[in-house]
Amino acid sequence: MEESGEWFWWYKKYIFSLIVSLMLPVQSFAAWAPLMDVSATSFSLASWVFMTLVMFLVITLVATEKVHRTLVVFFIASSLIFLNYTFGYFIPELRFLSLEQAFKSIDGEVIALLVGMMMIVWVLAQTRLFEWFAVKMFEFSRGSMTVLFFSFFVITAIFSAFLDNVTTIFLITPVAIAIAKIFEMNPVRLVIPMVIASNLWGAATLIWDPPNIMIGSYAGLTFNQFLFNLWLPVIVISAIIMISLYVVMGKELRNTKKIENFHETVNELKAKYPIKHKKLLIASLSVLALVIIFFFLHWFFHMPAAVPAVMGAALLMLIRDRLIRKRFGRTQECREMMEHRIHDTFSKDVEWLVIGFFIFLFMIVGAVEHTWLLHLVAIYIQETFGDNLLLCALAILWLAAIFSTALDNIPFTAVMLPVVATLVQFYADQWIDATFLWWALAFWACFWGNGSLIGASANLVAAGLLEKEKYHLSFMEFFKLSFPLMLLQVTLASVAVYLMYLGTYM
Repeated sequence: MEESGEWFWWYKKYIFSLIVSLMLPVQSFAAWAPLMDVSATSFSLASWVFMTLVMFLVITLVATEKVHRTLVVFFIASSLIFLNYTFGYFIPELRFLSLEQAFKSIDGEVIALLVGMMMIVWVLAQTRLFEWFAVKMFEFSRGSMTVLFFSFFVITAIFSAFLDNVTTIFLITPVAIAIAKIFEMNPVRLVIPMVIASNLWGAATLIWDPPNIMIGSYAGLTFNQFLFNLWLPVIVISAIIMISLYVVMGKELRNTKKIENFHETVNELKAKYPIKHKKLLIASLSVLALVIIFFFLHWFFHMPAAVPAVMGAALLMLIRDRLIRKRFGRTQECREMMEHRIHDTFSKDVEWLVIGFFIFLFMIVGAVEHTWLLHLVAIYIQETFGDNLLLCALAILWLAAIFSTALDNIPFTAVMLPVVATLVQFYADQWIDATFLWWALAFWACFWGNGSLIGASANLVAAGLLEKEKYHLSFMEFFKLSFPLMLLQVTLASVAVYLMYLGTYM
């Protein structure tokens, strides 16, 4: 994709702001460092600056796409481990990432959830359900791309309020790709708004975005508390963002292919994309329903979302195996077909490039955590804004943004949890209810994930699904559309936090 000079200037300005913002708290951190428990790290200013440059290199290489993003993080993570055992042998400050630390830093729950849902979705795709649903949406739209744009945004938002973001993107993206093909439109332009909607609505409930699950578990907050406090702000902000997206993309949407002879086109599509393998479809939908039910029962079993996803994938593959055996009998052809299906599921249906990117990105983030870079921002917020409740909430929203736009939002949420808990307790000792700081953290974790392609898990999953269909979602294409809107989202969230503050204390 060709990059305009204006947007490349925007990116350079963002990177410059990143470096400046990282350097501002250095003197303050030097004063805080003796008060921190640094026994588990070989922290030094040199290692802090080094890892800052490493992250700058990661972001730059991913953004410019001179090398595939998975290869970038693979090489840098491997280099950090190699550095730990070579030069780190002579210079302890260079021991950023041991092999043990690298494995510990991988979020196994996220990886297992991705693999499980990939298997379920692509078994379901064999029935052509997604194409069938796309035809139904096309029929409902009467051939209007504008109606489809709003439909996809709203459907994705609703799904994301009741399913985890990754599952939502897995289910909706194939439908969007099928619709885009009908209009001879690049599906990337339809998928980006869906990803933004998914991250927006992930903030509305307790259990459908990993940061919210972490916040609820750590703070002892209930599903109803999340829903009661966040659903209205999320609806209002989503409506504004949806309209803003249409203003930006409206001309492009109106210039898509005009559908002539609408009814004939619908009939042709229905004939072209009939439902296949009805028994497998029933089995797949039943398994998916069970997985979703157990997602909803998280509050009861406290079961990680990855568990029902992996169990559902295993069960569905066994059912498919049984259906093949029942249809073809115990023949050589049957055995070959079963082996072929299993091989395809594990080798082709699972997007190992996406999985690999997550694994090695988690390792790099583990090295960043080891140098206390993430803790730096958390401590800076606590020390600088802790005396003013409103400024503290706004700082949680804005100051941590630099890291969460450059890194996945899950690890930074883990760092911020004890900081926010300390602040809430600090105000509680003064008979001040500061619970709304948790809502500020939820807004931050979910909304800032829209800032870049690597800001949230759903973003990368969408990119992987598009690549599987031979479409490319670049870092810069996502950044150009999402970053300005992300700033608008967080500005609106700041207004919501201010109104919460007034409603509680005025």
